[in-house]
Order: sequence, then C-alpha cells, then structure tokens
Amino acid sequence: MQYLYVLASSPNDNYYEQFFLSLTSLRMVMPDADVILLCDTKTKESLTGKRAEYEKLVSTIITVDAPAGMPQVEVSRWVKTSMRRLVSGDFLYIDCDTVIVEDISSIAGLGISFGACLDKHSMLNRHARGDKIIEREKKLGFNSYLSNRHFNSGVILCADTPETHAIFNRWHELWQDSNGKNVVRDQPAFNMAIYENMSHFSELNGIWNCQISFNGLPFLADSKIIHYFASDTALHQSSFLPASNDIFQKIMDTGTIPDSTLALLKNPRAAFNPESRIIAEEDALYVINSGLFEIILRVQKKTPGLFNCLDRFGAICKKIAKWVLIKTNRKKYGGTKFYN
Repeated sequence: MQYLYVLASSPNDNYYEQFFLSLTSLRMVMPDADVILLCDTKTKESLTGKRAEYEKLVSTIITVDAPAGMPQVEVSRWVKTSMRRLVSGDFLYIDCDTVIVEDISSIAGLGISFGACLDKHSMLNRHARGDKIIEREKKLGFNSYLSNRHFNSGVILCADTPETHAIFNRWHELWQDSNGKNVVRDQPAFNMAIYENMSHFSELNGIWNCQISFNGLPFLADSKIIHYFASDTALHQSSFLPASNDIFQKIMDTGTIPDSTLALLKNPRAAFNPESRIIAEEDALYVINSGLFEIILRVQKKTPGLFNCLDRFGAICKKIAKWVLIKTNRKKYGGTKFYN
C-alpha cells in the first residue's frame, strides 16, 4: 500500500507545514512506509530551503503541470481529482491537515477497492451543514443527497482498477463543471461520482478519518487518523494542540518540528487543550451551528468592546428573567419550588 499526499502551497500559507507535520507523524509510526507526494510544478519550485526537509521523509515525488493561470486553491482540487490517473498502484490518500495515530497498514486487508468515511460522521439529515449541502447540490444539478449520505474526501482508499479510474475521471469531470459554477470545493463532485457508482464504493469506519471538530469523539479511542481541520466550523480553530498556528509558524521559521510537538505526536489522542468542553445537547449544537453564533463570535473577535456590552446586557436580562421565574413559582407553589 502506498500513502499519498497532495500539496498545493506557497510560502504565504501553512499547507506545507500541515503536510510536514502529518508526514512526520506517519513516519513516526511507520518508518518503512511507501509515501508519495503529488504536487504541481509551482509548488515544487517553492519547496526549497526551510521548506525542503520533507524530502528526507517521502519515498517518491510526482510533479505535474496544472493548467496555466489557475489559482492555487483550484490547482489543489485539480491535482486531487486527477490523482488516480497520475499515480500507479493502490493508495490511501490522506489530507495534509491530519495526524497519523498508529500503524495504518491494516487498511490494505479490508478488501475494499474504493472507500471513504461519512462527512462529520453524520447522516445527511443529521448533518450540521445538511441544508447547505443539499442547497449546493441542487444548484449544481447533483442529487447524491438522495442517499442521505455525504462522504468526506480527506481520506480515500483507492485500488488501481478500471472501475476506480472511471470514478476518478467522473469526479474530475464533475469538479470542473462545479468549478465553472463558482463551487471550487471538490466534495460535492466527489459525492456525486460515488452516488453514480455505489456498487463500487464501501463506507469506511470513522476510525480511519476521525474528524474531531464534528462528532469524532466516538471514534477517537480507536482512531487511526485524526483529521483536525474543518473549513466550515464557525470557530475556525481547533482544540487539538498539534493544529496550533504557533506550531505551524515555528515549523515555517525553522524548517523543523519542535521537540514539544514531537512529544504530542507520540500520543495524539490526548493532545487536546485542557481548556476544552464537550457540547452534545441538541439545542446547544443547533445554536452553535447557526449563523447567529458565527456573528456573535466574529463580533467578539473584531469588536470585543461591543461584545462585552452585549454580554453585560444579556447578563442583566438573565437576572430579570430569573427574578420573574422565581417570583412566579414561589407564588404558584407556595415557596416550595423555584429556580436557583
């Protein structure tokens, strides 16, 4: 089994640093793994100096020419949706924003030719962004939402068969159509390609792509790969310590991974910020997934003074509401039942 990364990066982003961190975690648990880096020519030209340490850890580098004038974000998707025709042999594709927890070679024994995990470990009708996914698919003329499943393209198991080549060719074609309609994401096209070829697809257990930002806790204890970033979370940050921007900056500055970070990678299932909370109540999750919550979060970050005023006003309203409830219930129940 080959382990495949796709990278489209420049010195102005931290995608290389994410890749280098994931690659290092893979080598820590699988020192003899066959690791391939697939990247575009422009990215490869930027991987010099402090951005060249990865060369010691990869087995093969494949460089391809992306269409001229294509923005970097589109190049990333163009290469990713083309990877089956660019790489020979079976592979496990792994997103750069991941940490490999333990030896993952056992995935080759699952007998699966093409597989991926549910996005956010959730059926579509329970998905935090389900309505938006369906709206986007309808805009694109897709109907994979009818399966009530939406799969994450961050970890993909793919054998080298005519069927998988056909699925990837369709994925690439559908992504090009999507991109022409200003939807640069690769996942809608990925799911439509799966929906059209369900007989050749198998759902992977969530341990192979433990998405900790959404519903990943049930899979964390047995996780093989931790996928820490989610582009559509309102928080835009992770309680997973290796995902720290400070760590990425240190890698960028020195070209190496700090010893403290290497220590975290030895036990990544426990590498979480101690100031973390688990939120599971459905009503609370509904609020957190709402646009209103994102607005409040942005107000707190951009204008903390205004947020503090609103917070104090909310505290006053809470006290008034509590006083009314206590008074009402004391009167109703004779003072034996009231709110604390």
